[in-house]
Amino acid sequence: MKSLLHFIKKLLFSLLILSASCSEVSITYEQKLKSKRQFIEAGFYGANSPLLPNDKKKFNGLSFFKIDSTYRIIANVEWDLNCKAVQVYKDSGEVSNNYPTAKLSFVVNGVANELTGYSKSKKNISSLFVPFYDLTTGIESYGGGRFLDVDVKSNQQVVLDFNTAYNPYCVYNPNYICPVPPANNALKIRVLAGEKLPIIDND
Repeated sequence: MKSLLHFIKKLLFSLLILSASCSEVSITYEQKLKSKRQFIEAGFYGANSPLLPNDKKKFNGLSFFKIDSTYRIIANVEWDLNCKAVQVYKDSGEVSNNYPTAKLSFVVNGVANELTGYSKSKKNISSLFVPFYDLTTGIESYGGGRFLDVDVKSNQQVVLDFNTAYNPYCVYNPNYICPVPPANNALKIRVLAGEKLPIIDND
């Protein structure tokens, strides 16, 4: 009950931030991200929650690393529009064809990195799905990797905001099927941003 009351307070704050964003009041990147996180949490308490009924009663909210702009990065894009489709599992259990169309190159704390981004088609690409592992995987973050949804607004560069990295639903419910990041999307750095392992109250 306490966790639900705490969530309601956070949600009210989130709605206040969203309301402010529609006015002339400027809000910070951190406020926007916190508001988005609180909005996502609402789905875990609602009727369409991915949680099992017993886990829903014990749910204390999502767990995140501290917001850090170091992990909001500009990546250069190298496109491969001749690539072949690969099959990607979704949380629903459905399988869809995705194309490894984008090689994303970027630097974090002086370390060069690459990730492959996947798109649903090879034409008019507006977004990329980027599954990844990093050195927090299996320790502070989910052992099956985390995911990014990336907007494509330029052919040369995209923004990789690891503060928005999220877990698949199978982390919270074994009835869901997790997409598996490819082995080449294993970063040799600790990404101390985005969603962490969930906290479930076992009392």
